Amino acid sequence: MTKESWFFNFMKICNMKKLLLLPFAVLFFIGATAQNKTYRFHFNNRLSENYYQGSPLAPVCPGTYTVQPLAGVNKGAYNFDKGCGLVFMDSATNLLASGSYTIELYFKLDTITGYKKIIDFDSLGADAGFYNQSGKLVMYSNFTSADSVVGAGAWSYVAITRDGSSKVMYVYHNDKVLGTLNDNSDQYIYGTEKLLIFFRDDNNTSNSEQSGGSVGMIHISDYVMDSTTIKGHYTGLGTILNIPETGNMDNALKIWPNPATDYVEIATPVKCSYNLYDVTGRKYAGGDMKAGQNKLNLQPYPAGLYMLEVVSAESDRKSYKLLIQ
Repeated sequence: MTKESWFFNFMKICNMKKLLLLPFAVLFFIGATAQNKTYRFHFNNRLSENYYQGSPLAPVCPGTYTVQPLAGVNKGAYNFDKGCGLVFMDSATNLLASGSYTIELYFKLDTITGYKKIIDFDSLGADAGFYNQSGKLVMYSNFTSADSVVGAGAWSYVAITRDGSSKVMYVYHNDKVLGTLNDNSDQYIYGTEKLLIFFRDDNNTSNSEQSGGSVGMIHISDYVMDSTTIKGHYTGLGTILNIPETGNMDNALKIWPNPATDYVEIATPVKCSYNLYDVTGRKYAGGDMKAGQNKLNLQPYPAGLYMLEVVSAESDRKSYKLLIQ
């Protein structure tokens, strides 16, 4: 075999290996860019998510805002009357489409006697849901905590988790696991309207299964937090509640989905501009973005790896990898 033929055979083998390895590299990149998401509502005079992800919460009827000492910090709270509450609409972003979630609440109820619904999953069409029952926490009708843990007029940190694959759920109060259950009948995932309704029962406002109260935090995540994480959130609640709603782009700017196909959503706390480059440095797009949620159409651009550069008015410049499929 001549040196030339050996060389060409060797290159052929290398190129075949590259072709075989490429899908794995792409899969690795896609896996590396997948991120868990949390929508954070902190009620500082507005019902929007802290970083303008998803839709704002919708009030069933008008509430009021006050500043209260919560977990060692003075911060905003939203006050709702009996029969009122808040609605999370997920049809735009499908945050909880997989059936896996963690929902964290920091709230208080004016009265706790009897059943008081905390979360409704079925557009007010069924009794199944998350309740207080005279201080006990209940996933009706499959779980009731052994002890009374919620007091009238007292703030409580409460969390529930659900694994979309195993359908196993956990119920927490403060830093303790109160119990577990299996949601085989899918009672505790939202229906076709993709709504979670907080503090509002499926009956009229005069019934005993509702209470007025206040809420200082609602966090909705698309993954299952473990008990160590939830305990850490409870013990660090003051720090969590004191995180400013807007900040520098490095920790506040959100980009999703990534990888993307037709569009990408960009949520930024401040007005800024953007530039979209491919890996060779060729600029494909640029423009201005408003504070809040922006949508960038990606349909005109070929599939590949891009760099999305975001520039604030203070010339704070950040670059993010974006894979267009």
